Amino acid sequence: MFLKSEWAPISDYWPAVSFTKRSVGIDLGQRFNPGRDILIYVGTTSGLTNDPAHRSRLLSAVVPEPNRLHETRKIIPAQSWAWSLKDNGARWPHSLAIVQAASIIGPPYPAARELVPNAYASFAAMENRGWFVEATGAEREAVMALEVAPIQLNLAPDVIAYLGLRASLNVDIPKSVKQEISRMAMLIIDRVNKGGETSVRVNPIRFAPNLSELTALLTHLWQDRQGGACALCGAPIQAGTMNAMMKASADRIDSANGAYDETNVQITHLACNLAKNKWGIDQFEEWVAALRGADLIDSAH
Repeated sequence: MFLKSEWAPISDYWPAVSFTKRSVGIDLGQRFNPGRDILIYVGTTSGLTNDPAHRSRLLSAVVPEPNRLHETRKIIPAQSWAWSLKDNGARWPHSLAIVQAASIIGPPYPAARELVPNAYASFAAMENRGWFVEATGAEREAVMALEVAPIQLNLAPDVIAYLGLRASLNVDIPKSVKQEISRMAMLIIDRVNKGGETSVRVNPIRFAPNLSELTALLTHLWQDRQGGACALCGAPIQAGTMNAMMKASADRIDSANGAYDETNVQITHLACNLAKNKWGIDQFEEWVAALRGADLIDSAH
């Protein structure tokens, strides 16, 4: 159970847990297990908390989606972001989306100093400023015993799309296909790093996905969109083949676009990818048609 200081209970006004430092969101995402863990909002004592009934109180219990760090402005209502910019500037640019939430019953809301004294006191440590803390043992059990009321949040389109992408990952796919997808994901990371980027990006205007997100994208393309066929020639891609020309390759549809996202990535045979990139899609398609026995008229005659 993790605790984080927040200025208000969770609501559709701000359906995300946000961070000034990107590293805080990454750390929470790496440690948080959605099937096991809970994040508790504790009302801050700063002036940002307008309602005195919220200060130093346990307000909400939430479950973030830990696998993607979003730009806050992309996943909260535009009016909320505008008000935040006006009052505080771009103080919380990084966020994890909240996908499950409940209000802790109140007021009066449980006092953090009384229910979780050790965890609450740890907020004052210098290394925990702006961070989150953990409640363990009896303090965790005390929070788990609180009465809560589940609430339904209106998720942003970006969040819904990402959740759908992750849900499309089928854990029952053959091991050989998983290995091919993992290999392609690692090659993408290597290409981006060699290109001078500091991170792998699914979309240049979004924050970097981790390896699991990139794997989910490639799995979605292989299974759902392409059905295991090459996006260029249409022939099946054989996972685990020893023929280098027929190996699976992640191809950027628009080579001028550096983004590896769902609109700009397709899975092809390596030979098809190389041929298209060297001679262009028109000559590639003419060549494929010739291999299939189509009657072609050479434009030069």
